[in-house]
Amino acid sequence: MCRAARRLRARLGRRGGYLLVAGAGWLLYGVQVVADPRPTTVRAASILRTVAPLEAWGWLWIACSAVAVGAAWARGPAWQVAGFSAAALPPLLWAGGFAAAWLRGADPQAWAGAATWAGASARLMVVAGWREQVPGPGPEVGVQRE
Repeated sequence: MCRAARRLRARLGRRGGYLLVAGAGWLLYGVQVVADPRPTTVRAASILRTVAPLEAWGWLWIACSAVAVGAAWARGPAWQVAGFSAAALPPLLWAGGFAAAWLRGADPQAWAGAATWAGASARLMVVAGWREQVPGPGPEVGVQRE
């Protein structure tokens, strides 16, 4: 591993690295929802569109991704709690909206999107519960820190 990658890994840790990648992915997804939403997304988000226009939902993805990316670099557990909460919110809302669209018959295939987005949010919640490890002399040795 090159020196820059080692420094990045040491700076972010496992949780921060995951938060950075998730935030970057949500940023790109939000831009896509704002700029050119896919027809399947428009159909599956029919219930969400009764609350706010799809463009507003895209901006929510972008705003939450900015919090997640910023929190990945920040020091302290409070920042990471904010980052993981922000990163988990859009896919959780998307999962609920897609499930409602499926249950109401607005989109018979929306169950798949609901399951996918619920899984994305669940993965973030699992990683949020991980403890960071301070590197020790070997792969099995290390001190846990919170």
